Amino acid sequence: MIIGMSFTRTVALSLAGVVTTLAALATPATAAEPPAEFDFSDCPELPSGADPAQWRCEVLVSTATLSFGALDDVHVRPMRLTFAERWTGGPYEQEFGALRSEPTPLPGLPATTVSFRYGGYSDFQSDDERKGEIDLVAALDGPLLPRDCAIGTQADPIHSVLKQTGPTEVVSNDPLVLRFATIDDQLAMPAVSGCGPWRRMLDHRLGLPSASGDNVLEQETYVAIRHYG
Repeated sequence: MIIGMSFTRTVALSLAGVVTTLAALATPATAAEPPAEFDFSDCPELPSGADPAQWRCEVLVSTATLSFGALDDVHVRPMRLTFAERWTGGPYEQEFGALRSEPTPLPGLPATTVSFRYGGYSDFQSDDERKGEIDLVAALDGPLLPRDCAIGTQADPIHSVLKQTGPTEVVSNDPLVLRFATIDDQLAMPAVSGCGPWRRMLDHRLGLPSASGDNVLEQETYVAIRHYG
């Protein structure tokens, strides 16, 4: 789930905080698939006074299939999420780096694309119930659309809770690259906003707002890790 963030801090078990254990226990990849390309340039600066030896940066590259409202099986182009985590030496912490999303054409809306922005909240510590969660805003871009036209807002974002499907696979041990799949079949899609005179038309064409249970986001994600110290 390719598609700035400020991470919350919780006491739950971290996805990346157990990555070493996952590497030992995960199912090896059965196909000789090349790792996704990773760019660590968005790794954030660490908090003042942080010990770099206790922190590492994670880059998650995701592709997705999204069905919502009146649209089925929209193949979302790659998204790259970057964040840092404190994984040893004290309480677990996260710091956001960036979310970058390639524009994806929207079926039935010529020359119109959607790309995902951070919606103001995220937490990628895993537990038995979910892999992580994130708030998103789906920015709409087209020749006649206002600059701020989007599905959702910072005040009313798309809230996605990701659940893992299937095992975590080791794609590479050096460098360590893991792969996993997630699904969210409970997200709600709010109406468009900031779209001026095109608001009603877009909501009608896209079938928005669309209630929880009527939309599905499926992602395949590769994650790579680089230590700070």
